[in-house]
Amino acid sequence: MNNFITELRRRNIFRIAGVYAVTGWILMQVAALLENSLNLPLWFDTAITAALLIGFPIAILLAWAFEMTPEGMKRSENVSGENSITDKTGRKLDFAILGGLILVAVVVVGSRFVPQNVSAPKVPDEIVQVETQTPVTDEKPSIAVLPFEDFSSAKDQEYFASGISEELLNVLARVDGLKVSSRTSSFSFQGSDAKTKEIAEALGVKHILEGSIRKSGTTLRITAQLIDTSNDQHMWSETYDRPLTTDNIFAIQDEIAAAIVAELKGRLSINTAQPRAQTSSLEAYELYLRAKGQYARRTPDGLTTAITGFRQTIALDPDFAPAYSGLADVYLVMDGYTDMSTAEGIGLAKPFVARALELAPNSAESLTSAASLAHNENKFEQAVTFAEQAIAANPNYADAYLRKGIASASLARLDESLHAYQQARALDPLSGVILGNLASAQLQLGDRQAAKQTYRDILRWNPDSPFGAYGLGYIFYQDGEYANAHSLFKDVQALNPEFGATQNALANLYMDIGLYQQAVAASNNHPAQPYALILLGQTEPALQFIRENPQDPVGGFIMFQLGDVEAAYPLVRQTADTFRITEQVVTPQFATSFATVAFVFQQAGDGDAAKLAANWDTHLGSKTAADFNLRDDLLAGIIFEMAKEKPQQAYIWLDRFLDLGFADAFLLRSPVFNGQRDTSEFKTAQTRMNANAAKHRVLIEAQLANPKPNWVK
Repeated sequence: MNNFITELRRRNIFRIAGVYAVTGWILMQVAALLENSLNLPLWFDTAITAALLIGFPIAILLAWAFEMTPEGMKRSENVSGENSITDKTGRKLDFAILGGLILVAVVVVGSRFVPQNVSAPKVPDEIVQVETQTPVTDEKPSIAVLPFEDFSSAKDQEYFASGISEELLNVLARVDGLKVSSRTSSFSFQGSDAKTKEIAEALGVKHILEGSIRKSGTTLRITAQLIDTSNDQHMWSETYDRPLTTDNIFAIQDEIAAAIVAELKGRLSINTAQPRAQTSSLEAYELYLRAKGQYARRTPDGLTTAITGFRQTIALDPDFAPAYSGLADVYLVMDGYTDMSTAEGIGLAKPFVARALELAPNSAESLTSAASLAHNENKFEQAVTFAEQAIAANPNYADAYLRKGIASASLARLDESLHAYQQARALDPLSGVILGNLASAQLQLGDRQAAKQTYRDILRWNPDSPFGAYGLGYIFYQDGEYANAHSLFKDVQALNPEFGATQNALANLYMDIGLYQQAVAASNNHPAQPYALILLGQTEPALQFIRENPQDPVGGFIMFQLGDVEAAYPLVRQTADTFRITEQVVTPQFATSFATVAFVFQQAGDGDAAKLAANWDTHLGSKTAADFNLRDDLLAGIIFEMAKEKPQQAYIWLDRFLDLGFADAFLLRSPVFNGQRDTSEFKTAQTRMNANAAKHRVLIEAQLANPKPNWVK
């Protein structure tokens, strides 16, 4: 045996094996790179690897049987000792091995430090400075699933790749003890070039799963790799080549999740008590993924396309519960993004929520859809219950916390609402919808600086979302900076002309400065439009709005502005009961509405007028009108003092309002100042109000005369 090993060394067998291994590894990396970059068949790198493995024993046999001499290649037994140059050949092979190992090291180290092909979305050039806020992480193992890349030759499978990522995310969300960043935040990095560490800091996670898919005929290849973001090291990677079927897709997702759990270790386990709803139809699955992508866009065209996609999915697989939840969710948000009314959306969504609950009663998606429906029907307690059941079903489902926050806010549980939004943000830190609701809660609780920063975060991470610019526009409007507010509202209108909140905001601003026709055009049958019609003297269309929308809370306020306090009272009373207005703390967002309710109650002899006035006094504390600077706070002070039948105190608040340059279309026209219109104080205030409106009107008309290229005419 010793002689045999000595002969192996003499003939450089070990050196040749080393050179072959290093060269083969490099060739396999090149093969994988060429396959992806040149769109070669999926079997290309496999064939190269197989050829190299087959070639290894052949190379060893040839090295044993033949030897290089100065006269050329000869059989080893025919070479005498003095003619052998194995020592020189061995030294050359040593250098070859060393050079190969250096090259391998360069490739391995380089792969760790080359920036990932993702980046933070571009920060829009806005009139506010964006400050970065990093979500606070906890000690729980955490992960974000980035959208998988599409390596298919036609580059037409992006929605499918994203869908695979999302379904994999849903599998991981069922892992006990694992925090999973939600889709909205993880997918905001699609197509960008941020480094892995930047993404992890933005999402508040410690691990990232990334990968690619490639469809070639009836074959599917999925590649996935798990990265430890603390050191940018690859913890695990795997490639799956399977025939393209839904069974294989779901099986691969489960395999990847199990591998990740094994790598993260700790006390983690797949929760199998509530298995995922699956479809056996590959076509239905692809339609479902495409529809979810369209729904996430939150544009009128996207929502309409999503409806079609979910309906097609249901037609192919009538027992696929997620399609019913998805369809219901679309209908329940249509009133905010299109001209569909809330009542119509509720009517269309109801049967699909019922079917989703029938098929998957313990699904977080079904229960969250039920919570959304209950909230739209003003059944707020029921909405909270459904949302809490959804959270119990899947503690990683951010939308469930969002729905709980929205319903809690409607029940005047502001602290509970804020906490729910914060939990939603921890799971989905870059979601424009979640951040928008969080900022609203921060405003309601009086934390304006936190709200401003949250709106800036929306602008940074969601430049195509309307919520950031709208929220900052609202803050500017409350500060009396009408021109800045108008510019932001117009930017939002350019993103989505049918976004209801912006239509109302623009209409209110135009009314305040006397542009009534523009207010009617901007509001497009949304709640602000009947107010604009009243200002134009068109009372019948305003009354028609109430008849067509009997559940809309603005009905009583419209009757109030028409001067009919007696007719306004039952409608205002109903609104106050539905939204528990008498139980809520006064906030700038709703101060004027609360004050109007108090005035109507006082005129009708309702004892709750005193309760609302007491809430206002609590809000004031020891402050006076001089301590307030916000539009709605000052308006509320005026109306509350009139409800207390203290007109001289009301004029103090009114003077402060006018001193700061504010204008309001309805204040001096409303029944609040009945009996005051012939006084000198009232006439002076009316002159000043008109002057303020004219000042702002000049600036707004200048903007409209020289609009930005993207503004809607």
